[in-house]
Amino acid sequence: MKKTCLALALLALHTGTQAQTFSNTYFIGDSLSDSGQFGSRFTTNPGQVWSQVLAQKLGTGADPSSQSGSNYAVGGARVAVDELLDPTSAPGPTNPPLPAMTTQTAQLLAAHNGRLDGQALYSVWGGANDLFAVVQDPLNMSQIVADSVGNQAALINTLSQAGARYILVPNIPDLGMTPEFSGSAIGAGIATLLSDTYNQAFTQQLNSSPANIIPMNVSALLHEVAANPQAYGFSNVNTAACGSVSSRLCTPADLVAPGADQTYLFADGVHPTAGGHAVIADYAHAIVSAPSQVAMLASAANTVGQMQMQHIDRRLQTVSSSQDKDLSVWFQGEAVNRNNSSANSRLDGTQAAWKLGLDKRLDDWTVGAYLSYENLDGDTDEEGTYSQKRQSAGLYGRWQSDNLWVNAQIFYSDLDNKTRRHLRLGSATREHQAKAGGKQYGGKISTGYDWQAGTVTHGPLLSLSMQKSKIKALSEDGQGLSTSMGFDAQDQTSVQSSLGYQINVAVSNQWSVYASAEWLHEFKKPAEQLGARLQDGVYNSRHFYLPTGQERVRDTGLLELGTVGQLNSKWSLGAGVSTQVGKATSSQTSLYLNTAYRF
Repeated sequence: MKKTCLALALLALHTGTQAQTFSNTYFIGDSLSDSGQFGSRFTTNPGQVWSQVLAQKLGTGADPSSQSGSNYAVGGARVAVDELLDPTSAPGPTNPPLPAMTTQTAQLLAAHNGRLDGQALYSVWGGANDLFAVVQDPLNMSQIVADSVGNQAALINTLSQAGARYILVPNIPDLGMTPEFSGSAIGAGIATLLSDTYNQAFTQQLNSSPANIIPMNVSALLHEVAANPQAYGFSNVNTAACGSVSSRLCTPADLVAPGADQTYLFADGVHPTAGGHAVIADYAHAIVSAPSQVAMLASAANTVGQMQMQHIDRRLQTVSSSQDKDLSVWFQGEAVNRNNSSANSRLDGTQAAWKLGLDKRLDDWTVGAYLSYENLDGDTDEEGTYSQKRQSAGLYGRWQSDNLWVNAQIFYSDLDNKTRRHLRLGSATREHQAKAGGKQYGGKISTGYDWQAGTVTHGPLLSLSMQKSKIKALSEDGQGLSTSMGFDAQDQTSVQSSLGYQINVAVSNQWSVYASAEWLHEFKKPAEQLGARLQDGVYNSRHFYLPTGQERVRDTGLLELGTVGQLNSKWSLGAGVSTQVGKATSSQTSLYLNTAYRF
């Protein structure tokens, strides 16, 4: 009855729901991020701007602050100069104020009593309207640019000091490639020079910032799109989809061609269409979600190690009851299915594994050694795949006196990891691959007490295990592209205890059936953040951190059922299934078949 209750309790462990990487999203900026402060947006209405699309992808919100939302961006806003929509007219309902980004920041802080949510994502994107001010006042270009980049860097530091841990900062697109300026070679050259000057000055300002700044090279991204527009779903990257109509007033009736909101890159002279904004949102999402696609590798290795040690414990249980003092060589083949949807980044896949070992009984002692190989392939959600090869060597032993027994084991593993990150940018799909080595080591001590009742042997068991997995830094291919990324080394420690019950029933003189149920408790947390960087040639030295989306899983269960028997005096054969239940980081079910020969 007690064993049944334990098994039911393990099966009933909470499975949970997917974690949300960020608690919310907040936007500071201008018309590129404005989600409707004036009712419509600066794009092909009723289409959405990138801030709205990104928020939807992250499961958060981007409603305008005028509607009690988290998007404070206002079309026409400069970085630190409050203006009116029409500076030459008096303020009024048709001439509203355009709060500068510094004012937007003050509004955000006031709404949260000066303390910001460290689990939220903050975006700061502006400066283009200050460049338009330079066009109106070219003699003061140096001062306008210096004030703009200095104040924008300062407001980013203000957000950081108030508690913002993740600050997304896109650079200014190349104004020279927009319809407003691209028609004239001279005008395009000047606009490009202005954009580059601003971006370079801003980057220098940010180099000394202590904030965790996540850069977005939107300028490079749009150049990549313009170089091959058809691949991204665009047929026109030179003229405006809305003709001469401002994007804020642009409706489907104003489009120069049906579907131009998706096939044109620009809505008006400088603002992207809904299709263009979707590509920018895809890019932003690819950056902020990337760590969750690679950060599971170390935890996955520990999950494999835990099951490996479980199988060695099972070997010790088997050999202690069936072997005399002969040397035994054994082999085990495994087919493993892994599934995880409890964390933001799933880790699914199949695994082939084998183990080869030898052991010998020495009075009350059993000692042995083994080699192991696992090859795991799978998915890290719909946007990535991975492979992990694991070669291990281990030692194990058992001491048994009457009904009391103690198992001990240690192992070392060499890890070979490969990742493939699939990105959607509009209708285009881009893939970045990376590979890195790694290592893992661990050990386990188990003990228990067996009672004999006729053909039934049963009793409690408990154990304590420790593992450490280290994955070297990953560097993706395609370096120079705006989407290529590098990731820091991973280091994950697992310390786990277990308490359970096992039973063995001899169904004949040669064959027996066994089962066990264990409750596992994890004492260590997974890594909450992973360091990363862009490898675009501009922001390579800008190191930042992003959340991994891994949840702390304290309690899981492990169930095992199998059979073992003697084919003759030398050969034995066994088969079984073991499975994890509950909210495991990477739950797996293992089917195994083993055989042993005694010399």
